[in-house]
Amino acid sequence: MSNGDCVNRRNPSRTAPQRQFTFREWFTWRRLRWHLAGLAIAVLFLGYLGPFGTYLRMPLGERMAYWVLSVAGNWALALACILPAVTWFSGRVPVIVCVLGGSLAAAVPGTALVSALILLFSASPPEAFPSGELFLAVALVHMALSLIVWTMIELPLISGSGAPFAVPPATGDSGQRTAGAAVVPPLLERLPLARRGRLLHLQMRDHYVEVHTDRGSDLVLMRFGDALRELGTTEGMQVHRSHWIARAAVSRIMRRAGRTVVVLENGSEVPVSRRYVPALREADWE
Repeated sequence: MSNGDCVNRRNPSRTAPQRQFTFREWFTWRRLRWHLAGLAIAVLFLGYLGPFGTYLRMPLGERMAYWVLSVAGNWALALACILPAVTWFSGRVPVIVCVLGGSLAAAVPGTALVSALILLFSASPPEAFPSGELFLAVALVHMALSLIVWTMIELPLISGSGAPFAVPPATGDSGQRTAGAAVVPPLLERLPLARRGRLLHLQMRDHYVEVHTDRGSDLVLMRFGDALRELGTTEGMQVHRSHWIARAAVSRIMRRAGRTVVVLENGSEVPVSRRYVPALREADWE
């Protein structure tokens, strides 16, 4: 779906390709802080234990420097390979296959990086490189760490189970909570506190749903159908395979070039598919 399906007049800069827009959600501080924490734990663990002969060949300071460069470099390579694989192929193959396949691809440049670091720190090439044992070791470490990170960091975000990225519910952040927590749509619990407000519009963007409220917009990694089921008692209607709008957010409905368009209070123009026009009329929204 192109960005032209919904023009946000208040943010005309959103003309970037859809794939780039999707990747933006991966590189937020809320996500990166957990990756950095995992990176630090891996460096301390490997640096202290000194696997693959590093304990015997290197003193502690040199060993820690080696593992910082090795783990950080391979972590970056894993992200560079796994994120595109998940984004592009998760709808066609199981996500776990994307993660493992991306890990295996990252092990190729990862092996070259490890070889260069071994040469740098020990002034001799790795003995296991010609036999392929080094690549096998790097690939196994890549896949093991990727599975751990995906299970402990990414899956909680996708499932919305609340950890580690979900922000705890506020105790008094908006008037919606005065009637009790049950009146707050579950979908809002997935948003940062600063974005939790009155729901205006949902838009499907690849594997994400962009949630628009009167406090701004944010991306949530989930299926569009699941997002619709988390709307709670919010009155609204799906008007397009990729769009849902709140009744209270509608400013006007108009026809343009033979197509029905809904203008929202925030200036966004949402297209209405022909199959949804009769339902829109029956609901007396026009």
